Amino acid sequence: MIEQIKNSRRVILLEPNYRRKYMPLGLAKIASMVKSNGGEVFYQRVYTPLREDAVCITSLFTYDSEKVINSIKRIRYLSPDVPIFVGGVYASLMPNHLLKSCPNIQIFRGYSKELDSYPADYTINWNLDPEWNNFSYLFTSRGCPNRCPYCAVSRLEPELWINDKWSNQVDLTKPYVMIFDNNLTSQPIEHIENVCKFLKENNKKVVFDNGFDCKYFTKEHARFLSTVKYFRNGFRLAFDRIEEDGLFQKAVKIALEAGISSYSMMAYVLFNFHDSPKEANYRMSECLKLNIFPYPQQYIPLQSTNRKSSHVGEKWTKNLLKCFRHFWLMPAIHRKMTFEEFVTRDNEFKLTEEDWAKWNA
Repeated sequence: MIEQIKNSRRVILLEPNYRRKYMPLGLAKIASMVKSNGGEVFYQRVYTPLREDAVCITSLFTYDSEKVINSIKRIRYLSPDVPIFVGGVYASLMPNHLLKSCPNIQIFRGYSKELDSYPADYTINWNLDPEWNNFSYLFTSRGCPNRCPYCAVSRLEPELWINDKWSNQVDLTKPYVMIFDNNLTSQPIEHIENVCKFLKENNKKVVFDNGFDCKYFTKEHARFLSTVKYFRNGFRLAFDRIEEDGLFQKAVKIALEAGISSYSMMAYVLFNFHDSPKEANYRMSECLKLNIFPYPQQYIPLQSTNRKSSHVGEKWTKNLLKCFRHFWLMPAIHRKMTFEEFVTRDNEFKLTEEDWAKWNA
């Protein structure tokens, strides 16, 4: 499939019109690959025929599946015979669901090491906000040894792999670098040292977007990671489960002692999975005690195919989820009062008897 795309002369890169803030990295790499082989590419968010000989479609979250399917149906209506290639998260996790609605397409699951060897094409206008247009986007490595049931990485990237061409994918004219590695701390320490050395030598501020794993984080990691400069909240960790209590705090303290500022830190905190509301609130509060920004990450099942069927965990209610997420997304509120004080004082965000019962369970 990669060879077929690489050898196409005119390729439409289609990103369905769902919300996102970063560039579609897969499409940006396809653009470089096609161009390097003498082809042309055309980026679109709504399909318009251009006498192309292939259309490459990216998919993001499964709950945006309808937009992907509708985009494919539009292509089939206007250009019945054009080859369609679909990749990305939804296509990889739910290929049968996609093929049921759109049978005459080719699906690429996971990622390609060959495609990963190409840099993103920054000459295309990806319609990014100015802030995100100042970044280079890349994976230096792939894979994660964990098999967390709430995470898709083990299905998308089943093996640990280091991309030996990663440094060539940094646009040195851009001041910032976004690194998407899913578990950088599971890679050899020499790789982390090389990444940090490159960032420091080229004076780039960085965001490690997917977070460091507190279970693997050591003083040696912190020693190298303290040598680089961070974009806002660019040093990211995760505190997803109560089983990580103690390990998370230890990892943060190791980073602080190495000289990484708490203002550079952010923690992803999963809620609405198997956790209770008070347990999730505890993990969020622990981040505040360490003076780092906690980001509430609401669990949505990996096979949720639309935004309407909002998942409510067995220990939660719909209203409790709404109040909890709003409270913890607002530093101006959660730095002044507790969650219980907030839902008692605020007229819009109040808990019902059912909500309080879940909270106190």
